[in-house]
Amino acid sequence: MYIRHTSTSVIATSLRDIARLGSCVLELNLSNSNDLVCHQLMCEHLGDACSCRLALALERVPCLQRLDLSKNQLRALPDALFALQSLKTLNIQHNRLTTLSTDVYKLMQLETLDVRYNHLTTLPVEYLETLENLETLRVKGNDKLIHRLQDRQLNLSDKLKTKIVLD
Repeated sequence: MYIRHTSTSVIATSLRDIARLGSCVLELNLSNSNDLVCHQLMCEHLGDACSCRLALALERVPCLQRLDLSKNQLRALPDALFALQSLKTLNIQHNRLTTLSTDVYKLMQLETLDVRYNHLTTLPVEYLETLENLETLRVKGNDKLIHRLQDRQLNLSDKLKTKIVLD
């Protein structure tokens, strides 16, 4: 457990931090977190990383600006993530994601999206293009996706092409 107060934000590194601090948390770092291992007997992901616990926590931090979920072996992202209207940075690298939800368009303040080293084969291009504030989209390590990008199999606008970082 690590809570850090800076002059501009409160940074939480566990789900317990969120329970204590709630809506004043602006940054949540759950990289490689045991907090995301599911212990619900009725859940199909029992013992694995699961988004059920994460969903409940995200509902408590509506003003969250930075979220790091890297290195958790997540296969899906909870719907609650896409309700974070203030989110500027989303790091979901090194997970097991095969798709990126079309609900990404709801993250209107998003500036940086890091999806490196997942198993993505495509992107919801038409939804990503609606993100006016998106500056950087990191995709390295998604070999099938990169192959499709290099072969121009995805119809990207010039505006979105300039934001994609392949390395």
